[in-house]
Amino acid sequence: MSKIYFIYAVMNAGKSTELLQINHNYQSNNMQTLLLKSSVDTRNSDTEIVSRLGLRKEAIPINDDNIDVIAMDIQQNNYHCILIDESQFLSKNTILRLSDICDECHVPMMFFGLKTDYTGHLFEGSKTLLEIADNFRELKTVCWCGKKATMNLLEGANGDVIKQGDPIHLGDTEFYSVCRKHWKAGQTKPKSS
Repeated sequence: MSKIYFIYAVMNAGKSTELLQINHNYQSNNMQTLLLKSSVDTRNSDTEIVSRLGLRKEAIPINDDNIDVIAMDIQQNNYHCILIDESQFLSKNTILRLSDICDECHVPMMFFGLKTDYTGHLFEGSKTLLEIADNFRELKTVCWCGKKATMNLLEGANGDVIKQGDPIHLGDTEFYSVCRKHWKAGQTKPKSS
């Protein structure tokens, strides 16, 4: 039986970098992979997985509208692994359909994404993966205080911390990876003395 893996972390922990490294490892062993990314993620590219380290690789944007076309592609090709970036933005339907494909086609799938949004709540895609995945792994990074970062903090243009609103906010430098204590406090850096 092929498995579903959910690799999750806060912002800036290296999820896309790890995905691209795993893809490289498969391809260097002459194994065929398929790279997918949520069509919601248009920050750096509509059709590429982009790492903050500058690594880039073409990927197929996926959503409820094209899942059947992607399913047909997977059924017709001999992929050794399917790698999916920004999986937190996928719908429950898309993830369940991919899990059917995993089971029917016997191809492992590795989903990479955030667990919670900046309001502290699970994304729909992450919740679904936590419910059905076979294996889970957290990539770790640190808060500015040195503790493990577990939350994503969003800073508005005026410097105020935002904890309400649309959970989908595409961005980069306005997000801070912080520990729970500093997420609750809305603190992105040490207080000035």
